[in-house]
Amino acid sequence: MIYQMPLESRNIKASMIRPVLEHLDAGDPLPLVAYYLGDGVVRSDRLIISVSSKRMHLFEGRGDVSVDLKRKMVVFRLVSELYVRAVAELYLSGVGVLLDVLHSHKWLAFKRLAAQSLAGFQLAGQYVKLSSAKGLRGRVLFRTKGEAEKYAEAARRELEKLGIDSAPEVVASGIYYQVVFDEKTLTRLAEVDEAVKLAIERLEALFTPRIAAKPIVATRLDAKPERLVKPKAAAKREELPRPKTATPKVEPVDRVVFQLVDGFASMKLRLTYVMKEGRKMPTVNAVARFSMLEEAEKFRRRLRLSGVNASVVSKGASGFEVVVPKDELEKLTPEEKEAVKQYLEHVAQTEGEEKKKAAEEVLSRFDFGAKAVNIGGVRLRLVFKADRPPRAEKYGDPQLIAEIKTALENKLREILEEEYERWRDHIKTTEEGRRLVITRQLLERLAQRDPNTAKILNEKT
Repeated sequence: MIYQMPLESRNIKASMIRPVLEHLDAGDPLPLVAYYLGDGVVRSDRLIISVSSKRMHLFEGRGDVSVDLKRKMVVFRLVSELYVRAVAELYLSGVGVLLDVLHSHKWLAFKRLAAQSLAGFQLAGQYVKLSSAKGLRGRVLFRTKGEAEKYAEAARRELEKLGIDSAPEVVASGIYYQVVFDEKTLTRLAEVDEAVKLAIERLEALFTPRIAAKPIVATRLDAKPERLVKPKAAAKREELPRPKTATPKVEPVDRVVFQLVDGFASMKLRLTYVMKEGRKMPTVNAVARFSMLEEAEKFRRRLRLSGVNASVVSKGASGFEVVVPKDELEKLTPEEKEAVKQYLEHVAQTEGEEKKKAAEEVLSRFDFGAKAVNIGGVRLRLVFKADRPPRAEKYGDPQLIAEIKTALENKLREILEEEYERWRDHIKTTEEGRRLVITRQLLERLAQRDPNTAKILNEKT
């Protein structure tokens, strides 16, 4: 006797696809991941599954699927939340670690698709997608070159407001154009923007295979930037009063005090991390906490008028932070940077092994020498080029540069007194007001009055 199986039982594939779609509609993506690991087609930008033409009817009427009858495949468009749930649950169950150990190329492809969906941030009105296939990059796609160039300029201005002197690149990509942010820009941006830092961490977590000893931190995948900092009572302003002649008081080991154009500032030092070249690198920032945005912006303006780039970061219920990154701290005088050195040495001597190594690495990379001149509280970077004499300069938004120039001229009037008119032409702006330049001759004249300026010029020449 020949037993004839029911039609549904004979069509095993069809009986499998239906519950996959039912689970997906209920918000459970795990059966779809299993389906993809079996019949999936690896593509860099789409979740594709190979399906026989006689089963295509099972996907009809779905808004999250595109059917390609000619190529016998379906393309799924998953929302970010489903990628989050799929990756997080597989790692929490241990299956994700096992797939990493087995070097499953489809699992790695799925995580890359998840990274593309999750790893991104908003900048200047557009969503920047991160990738790390050829080094850390951020990309925004446009149909025309004009649209791309317009956005690149808007992004440059936004970065400038955050204290980052960088311009994204416009490149052709087939019939489209991409605005590309390089790794250095993204690393600087991550130091001052928690959303960018989280996006890079997501990319790193999803893109890199894990071994059992180092499982992915699944809870980071669906974290929100404001959840990364534990709520605290809103702090008061972390700066000193603005004495005109007083010397700043001695501060705790985790604080740095430095001169501004209108007095002194005191900020808390913080050892933190940024993503660079696919790995987590330690760095040091200076931060000041405020309860009101207006206060934070006011303090940031004082820093910027003093030639120190900074950004304001929202911390949700905790208030706002003004953040000065490592590159800007290196503009301080060697005497002021001694506080940074003492802080890092203190961390290396008193904290656990991880923080000890991080502090030692930052100590080895931090430039404790002279990188800028301090003219009455205004910091200007020293520039040395083979085809021209050394000079001090500052690049930025024309309006900010004009304000810094005015503050600098006022300080020079106090320093040079009756000689000021003779030297005023040695303070110049170029590039349509974007670059402020102090000539070598004026620097040498200031060195005759200020031992610190003389010391800096002697060290650098």
